[in-house]
Amino acid sequence: MPSKPLIGITTDYKDKHNSIEEVYSKAVAGYGGLPVLIPTVEDNTQYLSNIVSRIDGLLIPGSRDMDPKHYNEEPHPKLNPMNPERTAAEYIVLESALDKELPVLGICGGMQFINVFFGGSLHQDIQDLVETPLVHEKGAVHPVKLNEESQLYGIVGKNEFTVNSYHHQAVNKIGKGLKASAHSSDGIVEGLESEEHSLIAVQWHPELEDSDISKKIFEDFMAKCNNQE
Repeated sequence: MPSKPLIGITTDYKDKHNSIEEVYSKAVAGYGGLPVLIPTVEDNTQYLSNIVSRIDGLLIPGSRDMDPKHYNEEPHPKLNPMNPERTAAEYIVLESALDKELPVLGICGGMQFINVFFGGSLHQDIQDLVETPLVHEKGAVHPVKLNEESQLYGIVGKNEFTVNSYHHQAVNKIGKGLKASAHSSDGIVEGLESEEHSLIAVQWHPELEDSDISKKIFEDFMAKCNNQE
């Protein structure tokens, strides 16, 4: 039986528990990977780097909002703050994964974190800070359009399709070394990818959809992880 790639998934820390929604691990397992939850351990670079050294790929999921101090802004009144220990741990984990040249997949808040990691910023609340926005919360469905020169377009083979939205924040300034691969009609960035690393991120939730688009995104990610030595 061929070996399956070990996929690390970062976790949130709340009420003395490390956890993440089970749909992420189910998606990884369903597409042929072995999901491993990476605990939130603040300021322990050696511990987290050792974990990353054992995995074949990294998935950074969503959930709540980063402290805007990481992009030099004051908090918006609608901020739903993430545990700062999670952010600190994810900085270490992502840096270690990039150093090891691991494939990385970011989803929703994971894409927002990746953008800030690379020096970008966020719209702290779409409805308040974006002119004439679409609805992007509570499972709203809207179309996205892909850049046909992007890696994402090469993966899914379509330049327009509909997605589900569960976010009130969005990418503002794009981080250094990243480029947008998809937008919604109101100008919101719906996809990012790295110009240097094996890194793809999407603002929607492919783990919640049994669709051809989701299948292609996860299968491409797993194929890249399978190629790790």
